[in-house]
Amino acid sequence: MGIKAFIGMNIVDAKDSGDGLRLTLENIRGKKAKIQRREELIVDVLVSAVRLPVIDLPAQLGVPIVYAPEIGGLVPRRGFTGDLGLGNVYVVGDAGGLLPEALIVKQARITALSIGVKEGLVPGEALDKELAEFKRDLVTVNSSYYNVILRFEQGLQGSGYYAEPNVAHAPMWAAAGSIEDVENALRSANRQYLCFCEDVTLNDVLKSVRVLMHGREVRVRVLHGEEEEYKSLRLPGMERIKRTTGLGTGPCQGKFCLVSANLILSFIYQKKPSELGLPRIRFPEAPIPMATLAGGE
Repeated sequence: MGIKAFIGMNIVDAKDSGDGLRLTLENIRGKKAKIQRREELIVDVLVSAVRLPVIDLPAQLGVPIVYAPEIGGLVPRRGFTGDLGLGNVYVVGDAGGLLPEALIVKQARITALSIGVKEGLVPGEALDKELAEFKRDLVTVNSSYYNVILRFEQGLQGSGYYAEPNVAHAPMWAAAGSIEDVENALRSANRQYLCFCEDVTLNDVLKSVRVLMHGREVRVRVLHGEEEEYKSLRLPGMERIKRTTGLGTGPCQGKFCLVSANLILSFIYQKKPSELGLPRIRFPEAPIPMATLAGGE
């Protein structure tokens, strides 16, 4: 079985065919693209390798995990200093959401200064200066980064309310966003693998939802006049789905599937990710060196 990496190519179309998944690829589009290239091929399995927030430890501590597409999807609520609102507990790097890698060192420095101020080891003026510079960098790179963390921090220090948006980004097959796109993708749900450890497909998860809803069919297309009834519909949580399908119970303990499954179901049924929630996240079956989590050797 051959393996091919699509570097610098966009998947612009994907269709289920009798002999596999038929992909249409184009090179990265834009004015700077010197050569326009288009390619079609058939694959047995499509694996998307992306940078993801590391939410395991914050979730284990009971930190609210919310949907914020600006910084990577499902992320822990935290302030600019990495404060999780639990006392002396902070996150830096990808544990608090995805920021440009060039800013992670600055973020870590601010976290260290914040701890130093609390311990009386660093003057507050030093933290204020570095924090103001960090916020300016966020706005310069992308103001969305700044705005979402500001909303997090205001909620942590104030009312505690955070308006979670609807899912706007889901894995590739649902990226276009129309109801027709979702309905077409659902026809091949038995080939959409969410959990490679336990061989759980999207079709398995959708069947589980129907069983847990006592056979009640949850439709993707909602007719006019049914909106209020649909809004009051409560789907089963991810913990119950995990227990009926085995999703997330393999060696990786759900690190590669629970978040994706939550976002996919939220996208299909137009629910907030917090309504589905996340199951209890446990450590991997095999211990992982701390250096690996920190990005070292």
